[in-house]
Amino acid sequence: MAVSVAYSSAKQIAAKIQKKSITSREALETFIARNDHFGPKLNAVIATDYAAARNRADEADAAIARGERWGPLHGVPMTIKDTWEVEGMTATSGAPQLQHHKPKKNAPVVEKLLSAGAIIYGKTNVPLFATDLQSFNKVYGTTNNPWDFERTPGGSSGGAAAALAAGLTPMEFGSDIGGSIRTPAHYCGVFGHKVTHGIVSMRGHIPGPPGTLSEPDLAVGGPLARTAEDLQLLLDLTASPNEDIGAGWQIKLPACKQKALKDFKVLAWFEDPLSPVDHELAQAYGGLIDKLRALGVSVDVGTPNAEPLTKYYEMYLNLLGSAIGASIQPLGRSALYWGSSVVAKLGQRLKMPPLIDNFMRGVGQSHIDWLRMNERRQRLAAKFNRTFNDYDIVLMPVVPTTAIPHQQKPELPFRHIIVNGEKRNYTENMIWISVATLLGLPATSAPIGSDSQGLPINVQIMGAPYQDKSTIKFASLLSKHTEGFKVPPGFEPKG
Repeated sequence: MAVSVAYSSAKQIAAKIQKKSITSREALETFIARNDHFGPKLNAVIATDYAAARNRADEADAAIARGERWGPLHGVPMTIKDTWEVEGMTATSGAPQLQHHKPKKNAPVVEKLLSAGAIIYGKTNVPLFATDLQSFNKVYGTTNNPWDFERTPGGSSGGAAAALAAGLTPMEFGSDIGGSIRTPAHYCGVFGHKVTHGIVSMRGHIPGPPGTLSEPDLAVGGPLARTAEDLQLLLDLTASPNEDIGAGWQIKLPACKQKALKDFKVLAWFEDPLSPVDHELAQAYGGLIDKLRALGVSVDVGTPNAEPLTKYYEMYLNLLGSAIGASIQPLGRSALYWGSSVVAKLGQRLKMPPLIDNFMRGVGQSHIDWLRMNERRQRLAAKFNRTFNDYDIVLMPVVPTTAIPHQQKPELPFRHIIVNGEKRNYTENMIWISVATLLGLPATSAPIGSDSQGLPINVQIMGAPYQDKSTIKFASLLSKHTEGFKVPPGFEPKG
């Protein structure tokens, strides 16, 4: 049973349940058994409700026997990131002050997944309030990467990506403001999709605080899976307006026009002096360009509109500061704002992250300043989107390296990564993901190979606004010519 279920896609499991070749309860027990076995060392699934999941699985099987079908995920077990509120389960977002928070209502995203027939048996680990590039907190501890327990699976959807790679769930739903879907997918070698901003409801997501009704700037929800086809399935189920505007609005994403890889026009943007990538990633991306061209794909190499990454990253940091600043006390916001000018002048001497003064200024800026910055963003987006008059897809790195070793101290701004033997600031992990986040564009993180240590390498596939189906379709077609998802050593199902 484990061989046929543990690494099957959500679509495959749903089909098997419909055909009665397996039961929902059998599928659930497979994932529960794997979590019980691998969980203590991996620590990806950190809160469970086996009893409720088993009851729902039995109900799903009884419904099948009556000839009923709840939806395309009928009886399929899954886990979900511990930032989403699920009725009756704790939703901590990694925060000690929320370790007893049990929502009385499902997040809209959760409700849609359940309505489609999914069975949520557990929550997956995140950093404190989902604000780190690694997944660890004082409530549940540290999550390890299935490819190397000494390394992080990333953050903030690190538990989600690790659970997928380890065969503890066939699908997941995460969130992304600083690469929190795309980076864990890259570190763990799975698929992840950052949606066009605004097409998936963020209500019932922490942060903001529980009960928040307004939709956040920059942040989005999005699916993770082991196949691009499952990404599309989950997107189809969750992309919809909030209930209070649903009577007058609908979301209808355009279908992908391209049928084969050779139908795409591609721009490859893999180099910028602000954030050089490790030579093994550069080699993999060069090989990807060669492979695409050999398959008849039109690929140009260059920078969209000749604008450097700095232009996007500065603005992203400013608006990220405003988004995060809402949770900072007034005195702290003022201190960061007024300190930004000092850091702008002395940041390098103080060993501060590059361009971090933009973040500090954003934390304390006035609403008028935010409005002006937002207008600059809209103008930059309009210019950038002209790129898609000539290209269907822009390929980019996700982050500069493969999965990094655990590094929980010192504080985030003062950590570092090693790129080609050079010590560089930890926050450079947010540079390449900043473009799609700032401009609200869809971006799919897809596995294409591995480095000399066997660690996964993903590519970021970015598209025009609302062309989510095109980036996912490109990832699907690409997976047929690359390694795609691989099972980490030691996690193979036992026959």
